[in-house]
Amino acid sequence: MKTIHEYRGYVFSIEFSGEHPEWRVDYEDFDDIITAGSTLDEAFHNACEALDLHLESMQKLGEKLPKPRLKIQLVQV
Repeated sequence: MKTIHEYRGYVFSIEFSGEHPEWRVDYEDFDDIITAGSTLDEAFHNACEALDLHLESMQKLGEKLPKPRLKIQLVQV
């Protein structure tokens, strides 16, 4: 199972791996962010916290924040 989410304008996926930790997070725009969780909720929380910390670190280092490459579009059917 794979779910797609957006936080602070950046898209990330959470995928069930079947290994420990079971839920792994992947940010399309940030290869440096590595996080996961034992549950989907924990992985989501960790993903948001990891992005916050990563963006804060980039700002403190004077690095330019990348523009998000992906957007989630909601389509009504």
